[in-house]
Amino acid sequence: MEKLIRRYVRETLIIEKTLLTEKELLEEGMFQDAFAKIKEKGSSAMSATRKFFQNLKQEWGETKEGAAILGKMVTGAELSPEESSALKAQIKDLAKGIPLLALIVLPGGGIATVALVKLAKKFGIDLMPTSFKPEAGTVV
Repeated sequence: MEKLIRRYVRETLIIEKTLLTEKELLEEGMFQDAFAKIKEKGSSAMSATRKFFQNLKQEWGETKEGAAILGKMVTGAELSPEESSALKAQIKDLAKGIPLLALIVLPGGGIATVALVKLAKKFGIDLMPTSFKPEAGTVV
């Protein structure tokens, strides 16, 4: 990886007709700065991925609870007001989450999903399930 970055920087500098030598680049700390940024981005990506899967696990648990409440309703049992509101919230989450999940599966869908969520937020439309909202008290 380091050799690849060095080669890229060297070729870029040659293209731009810059006369810095590799020794001067190392003295200026350009490689160290580049590696520090790469390492920082990698650790933040790992953290974001970990948080995503924790939120997904929480949403799956809520969906299982919703299915149990729905099963109770189908058998004719009367639902408590808490169960009824939990079921409504879970149905809303599923209605938001399934289209986003389908979009992620498509090629380039990760970028499209992020763009769609940001655009929706700009217009005051909420597309995120509750488990993925920071104000919902999700586990980090």
